[in-house]
Amino acid sequence: MKRLLRLILSRTSLILLLLLLQLSLVFVLVRYVSQYWYWNNILHVASVIIVFYLIAKEENPMYKLTWIIPILIFPLFGGFFYLFYRRRNFSKKVIHEHLNIDLNRYDYVHEFDSPLKSKDARYLESFNFPSYTHTETTFLGSGEALFEHLKRDLVQAKSYIFLEFFIINKGYMWDELLEILKKKAKEGIDIKIIYDDFGSSSLPYHYPKTLKKYGIEALQFNPMRMHLNFAMNYRDHRKIVVIDGKIAYTGGSNIGDEYINKISPFGHWLDAGIKIEGRAVYSFVLTFLENYRFTKHKDIPYERYLVTYERPTDGYVIPFSDTPLDKELTTKNMYVSLIMQAETSIDITTPYLIIDHELSTVLKLASKSGVKVRIIIPYVPDKKIIYMVTESYVPDLLEAGIEVYHYTPGFTHSKMMIIDQKKAMIGTDAFQELDVFGL
Repeated sequence: MKRLLRLILSRTSLILLLLLLQLSLVFVLVRYVSQYWYWNNILHVASVIIVFYLIAKEENPMYKLTWIIPILIFPLFGGFFYLFYRRRNFSKKVIHEHLNIDLNRYDYVHEFDSPLKSKDARYLESFNFPSYTHTETTFLGSGEALFEHLKRDLVQAKSYIFLEFFIINKGYMWDELLEILKKKAKEGIDIKIIYDDFGSSSLPYHYPKTLKKYGIEALQFNPMRMHLNFAMNYRDHRKIVVIDGKIAYTGGSNIGDEYINKISPFGHWLDAGIKIEGRAVYSFVLTFLENYRFTKHKDIPYERYLVTYERPTDGYVIPFSDTPLDKELTTKNMYVSLIMQAETSIDITTPYLIIDHELSTVLKLASKSGVKVRIIIPYVPDKKIIYMVTESYVPDLLEAGIEVYHYTPGFTHSKMMIIDQKKAMIGTDAFQELDVFGL
């Protein structure tokens, strides 16, 4: 009962309630003015114009259809809601700021001689994400393993610590990390945190002020507002830790007790991450500082945090990221490219399997071409509706010869793809449209 009461009275619930009320008012207003023939005609004509605009626009066909169909079915409201809810609805100021950040990244990476010359490497290099050698990678096959490695490295920090997470929930995991961060702050270590305000909505709104008392600087990414603002749909889904410019972590794990199985709301929680040491950490530093600058709207001297550090290992590492402001769907394009290059095997683990026609087609084409395709999805869902959608894709994939397995102990949150046992892609993006389309 107390848990239900906390949920009802939570900041997220109150904001969603207010947004629902505002949407209802908009609906009533449109309904009212449509009683007048001239407004009715204006709304219909506006919807038709928007449909033609969408048809002519260079955009993913599936995204177009998700708008065109409801606009045609509900011409009174469809066009009006598109104007509010459309994707990439950013101000010129935000777009200009993002462009400056991209140009700034170019200044720092253009002198790198990217050693890998494959098609994928050249594609990512065109977005200022170079490939790196002299980088050691350690695969961490559970949230618990990542947590233990992370604690040891945080204790050894000598200069600075960056953390960027979609979710930070209070509990055992955060308490342990916070105690380490407090001690490091007292030692004079520069600590910066970015957390998503929606994903971390269980934290008090003024939590950055609390952390500031400990000597920790924290920023809320895209704070939720009490008014109708559909830009709040853009969230920071990253999970990044950078230590001294020498060590970086990323993967599926957020900061919450379920990620290390201190609590088990969905059975055993399986996650995966990666620890990176060496040259490739350079790109992680840039990625964090870019979002820090974007969130704080303030320049920061990158040189202070960029260091040259090498580990004597083979192989190549290409850290990359994307945002809703990017003109291309970088993550999705990488998925498609790697799948099309596969010769013997494709292994995928994902918590959600909600794919568009293009991804579905290349997976089925690979399978029918003799490539062994295996996909692991959860057995216990964390979101039942999304799980039902995930399961709806399975029969079609099975018919194409793709093997689909369930992680029977519980919920897998791992987001990985392995191609021919030679290439691997791991990070925070699942095989679902909200991730690969930057929504």
